[in-house]
Amino acid sequence: MEDGPAPPTTTLRLLQTTDLHMQLLPFDYLADRDTQGRSLQGLVAPIRDARKDGLPTLLLDAGDFLEGSPLADALPEDPDQAHPMIAAFNRLDYDAIALGNHEFEYGLAFLTRTLSQAKAGIVAANLRTGPVDHYVDPWVILDRRVTFSDGQARTLRIGVMGFTPAQVTEWSAAQLKGNLTSEDALSAALTQLPRLRRAGANLVVALCHGGPAFQSTDPELENPAAALARLRGIDAVLMGHLHETFPGPAFRDVEGADVERATLHGTPAMMPGSHGECLGQMDLDLCVDPQGNWRVIDHRVTLIPASPAVSDGGKPLPAPSPPLAKAHARARAQLAIPVCDSPLRLTSYFAAIGHDPTADLLARTQCNAIRKALGGTAFEGLPVLSATAPFRAGGHAGPRNFIDIPAGPLRLRDCHALAPFDNPVSAVLRRGWQVRQWLERSAAYFAGVNPGTRDARLATGAMAPYQFDTIHGLTYTIDLTRPPSNDGAFDRSSRIRQVRLNGTPLEDDTPVVVAASSYRAHGGGGLVTAPPADIIHETQSGLRALLIEALSTGEVTPRAAPPVWQFARAAQTAVLFPSAPAAVDAMPPGVQHVAGPKGADDFALYRLDLVP
Repeated sequence: MEDGPAPPTTTLRLLQTTDLHMQLLPFDYLADRDTQGRSLQGLVAPIRDARKDGLPTLLLDAGDFLEGSPLADALPEDPDQAHPMIAAFNRLDYDAIALGNHEFEYGLAFLTRTLSQAKAGIVAANLRTGPVDHYVDPWVILDRRVTFSDGQARTLRIGVMGFTPAQVTEWSAAQLKGNLTSEDALSAALTQLPRLRRAGANLVVALCHGGPAFQSTDPELENPAAALARLRGIDAVLMGHLHETFPGPAFRDVEGADVERATLHGTPAMMPGSHGECLGQMDLDLCVDPQGNWRVIDHRVTLIPASPAVSDGGKPLPAPSPPLAKAHARARAQLAIPVCDSPLRLTSYFAAIGHDPTADLLARTQCNAIRKALGGTAFEGLPVLSATAPFRAGGHAGPRNFIDIPAGPLRLRDCHALAPFDNPVSAVLRRGWQVRQWLERSAAYFAGVNPGTRDARLATGAMAPYQFDTIHGLTYTIDLTRPPSNDGAFDRSSRIRQVRLNGTPLEDDTPVVVAASSYRAHGGGGLVTAPPADIIHETQSGLRALLIEALSTGEVTPRAAPPVWQFARAAQTAVLFPSAPAAVDAMPPGVQHVAGPKGADDFALYRLDLVP
């Protein structure tokens, strides 16, 4: 008995951007220099090239495109003028766009008006404005006429379902004013997936502003991509939010992730970094049986770097529109305004080993704001601590992603670099044991080191630097020879040791207030789990505005503060960590420069001895 003929096959190409954060132009406003192509403009040529192959193609974005750069803040609010990012999406013929959490930072009215200008479908399955009313469509179906290996043309109906972090209603509560509700992505998918299939979708793509969770537990599903990938009926997952690349080494140890095959639990997946650093390209090989059932039989994922070219095959790339060019010039002029004078150089080159004078500025600003707010309340006498995390400290964004402010004028651009997201500051009521749990979760940033090992890697690479919190107002020790605890559990083998408050051990039941960004206080990053009753205050102004005011008035001035924490000593043990080549002339005691960068876009390598 002979086998029947092989089913006809075809290929669908998915192109993806994510976390553009208004990086329309190849310019770093916080350093006042070009980005060597990293921007949406730098992806124009790769997008055009990817479309030249003649494959049926979709261009999609996974959210966080409207906010996050000084350019966004410098745009005039003109209801008669198309928003530059939406105009760019329209010119590039995007097919569908998901919403990230930062889309809501300018309020619902602004977002609704801005999204109305988009030609692409806007999708968010887990956001509602009422019991049954979705804020935008939960999904769209996009039709493509495709030619198969048997020579026949068929219509392929691709369903694209969007997912936004459900925590956005907490993170942006002040802007949303109760006008938006959310549910977790998995619940929304279980409801909408059957409806999407019944509506005729042959293939379903989850466009998810979230990735696979690095932690072993993610109870609030801030990063639900792995859970979505498990669902029967979802054929591909396109991810964002984490500012990482998938496939990539950061996800090597994540449950269900195959970074060689670019899959999550067997489902094709990709994440193309952030700020226009690369274009994600996923080619799905499909077949269809005689009953009309489609399935994915193979796939390939390619991450294509942004192009620094100013032309595409001799054709100049589109020049910035007049409103965008004016906003660009306005942003640069505003950011050059001096705020104060700094008596010392401020860098974040060695934040990974606890030497970060930039964090001290933020910590004192947060503490002062919360102490003032709690004056005259029942919490007035409690110790106020402050949690900070480094936003520009290398990581996936590369060796240029550090703060380096020379002594002298400290400008508005430096304040934006110190506090790129102007989130309110929250006061979180904690007990001593909860503070240690917070620190234990943060310490999962570091890899385990066997005593006596020379030149072990310092960080796992599984957590971005901005997910590593330091809690100021304490002193403590981190023991790298102990295994990390992703769930924050602590016992005798815990990494966090010798936690002291004003020189005395922090007891389990000691009440304290921790000043932290509203994002962190409401669970962002999974380091804190605080019920609403424990968030006892939230500032009206954002951290950046508070910082500018504190520096302008002299309430806070830059200083050389001692490190909050240190690593436990270990005989004959040393760790290696990357930092910028320029960090070589800012090394703290105990650090050695080991190797220079291999290329223009590479880190230099440094060593820290842990010997007693």
